[in-house]
Formats: sequence, structure tokens, C-alpha cells
Amino acid sequence: MYVTRGMEQKGVESLRKKSLWVSLLGYMGSLLLHLNGLTWRKELVGVKELDSRLTRGERVLLCFWHGKYLSLLFLLRGRNGCVFTSRSFRGEVIFNICHRFGYDCVEIPEFESAQALKCLRDAMGKYQACGIAIDGPRGPYHVVKRTPVQLASSFGFVILPVSVASRHSFVFRSRWDRMELPRPFTKVCLVIGEAIRLPAALSSRDTRAKTREIREKLDEIELRAKRQVSRSNLLEAGKKFLPPGVF
Repeated sequence: MYVTRGMEQKGVESLRKKSLWVSLLGYMGSLLLHLNGLTWRKELVGVKELDSRLTRGERVLLCFWHGKYLSLLFLLRGRNGCVFTSRSFRGEVIFNICHRFGYDCVEIPEFESAQALKCLRDAMGKYQACGIAIDGPRGPYHVVKRTPVQLASSFGFVILPVSVASRHSFVFRSRWDRMELPRPFTKVCLVIGEAIRLPAALSSRDTRAKTREIREKLDEIELRAKRQVSRSNLLEAGKKFLPPGVF
């Protein structure tokens, strides 16, 4: 097969246009998320414990559902860690957004299992803190992937489940992950659950048990975050009708 100079030039121009679109969408996405996030009334549960673990040099894998990642990128920004995304146009835009919030980012091939495993293994061997959508990048919805759990065991990571809830949010129900984005000026609660420790070598039976535990913990802390937001609603309503000093 012969490749002419014109074909090469078209290929370069196509890559350049793609890169410009990625940069533009990444910039706009991060700016809008940042401006939106600045308006949230935030409650962060367990973040000090996360920071304490990182200070002690503990290896941490933050696990969350794919539909929660946008708000988490803002709420946990500035921490030196690695976030995984898919190797696709959408993934490149997320890659760009992650960098703007201070994260390193590793792109994982979606349809090349051997290469994907190598990328995951290399990154988890290098970084102290990693974050992964444990049911991503294409689902099924709320099904925990086994490979990151097995690698976390191999590299000595402790797993921290994390979730977020908001009083009012945009929910993109047409997406497989039912992506959520808190609305401006709403109450947002982030909860990091108790650490899930893994044995050094996971058997198939252990892996099934731990994936089940991770799902249960993620659902549990999501419910906790929702209850905390609802409790905040009641407290704020009570302050309007009761004398000062009651709360």
C-alpha cells in the first residue's frame, strides 16, 4: 500500500484538528465544572482520613461508580494521583479535564484486554494513589470489575469506596452510567467509606467476595450521602422557623 505526501498531510491535519477539539472541549468542560463546583455548598466526610493515609505513604485505590466521576473530579481536585480513562476521543477529553484539575491520567485501551491489563499494571505499580470507576468504562451499570481489585491486591493497595450525592442534580438517564452532575448552588455531600483491605494473593473465591463487598459499600455510602443531604435540608428548614441557638 502506497501513502502519498498528500495523504500524510491530510492525516497530520486530521490529528491536529482532533487535538484542537480535545483541548477546546477539555478547557470548556473543566471551566464549566469548576465554576459550577464553586457554587456548591459542600460537606466532605472522610477526606481528612484520605489525606492522612496519603501522608503516611499508604497506597490507596479510590473506587467509585462511573456516573459519579464529574463531581468527584472537582471535589477531590489538587491531589497527586492517577485517574484511569478509556483510550477514545471521549477519554482524551476527560484526560484533558483531569490534567486541569491536577491529576495524572492514564488511558486504557477499551477493546485490547492484554494491553489494557499492562497499562493498569504499569500505572498501579508507579502511583501511590489511583482512582477508578469500578464499573467503567462501558458498564454494565454498577457491576464491579475484578481486574482492578486483583491488581490492588498484588500491589498492596487499600481500597477506599467513595460516593457523592446532591440535593438537586442533572441526571443523564439516556447514558448507561446514569451520569449525575450537581446543579449550581445545591448542597453536595461526598462520603469516603471505611477502608477495604485485601489479602496479598486473592483466590477466585476471595475476588468474588471482595467485589461483592465493594458494591455493598458503595451502595451503603451513597445512601449515607443522600441521607446527609436530606438531613441538611431539614436542619436548614428548621432554622427558618425556630429561635436562634436551637441548632
